[in-house]
Amino acid sequence: MGEFIDALVSNGKSNLIPERDNLYGQFVGEWDFEWIDSIGTENERHVMGEWIFTWVLEGTAIQDVFICPSRKARVKDYQPDAAYATTVRMYNPNTEAWDILYTELGGATLLEGRREGDKIVQTEVHEGNIKWVFSEVTATSFHWQRIAKRSDDSWETEAELYAVRR
Repeated sequence: MGEFIDALVSNGKSNLIPERDNLYGQFVGEWDFEWIDSIGTENERHVMGEWIFTWVLEGTAIQDVFICPSRKARVKDYQPDAAYATTVRMYNPNTEAWDILYTELGGATLLEGRREGDKIVQTEVHEGNIKWVFSEVTATSFHWQRIAKRSDDSWETEAELYAVRR
């Protein structure tokens, strides 16, 4: 597997990505997070997870591994909807945005990522009814939300997480 890892993982960002469009490089590293869903209901749930990001494909993309519950927590508290997933975010110089594929057992989501003010907004590309938003980003923490469009065209936060760098 050494050759595969050597071919996949990169030491840093490619010069083909303008610094102004380097949205995801700041996340490279290891993060612990608290996942919260069913917000404000009697079924509200808090689960500890981990998120690991690295540069891949000669520095033209960022890949992550999203694990919720974390590897440590899932041994004791496995959740029926546990996620062990990956996302590949590749910069697209033609659109000056990021093409994104998130996949986990049972499904995949295609999104496009762009900066909107001080947030990074990833919008599902087919129907535009889901957004994943990174906000409050610092060198050591960030807030992430999954926001869905309701039938009345309003938006509702379905889940969120608060991450801290290890």
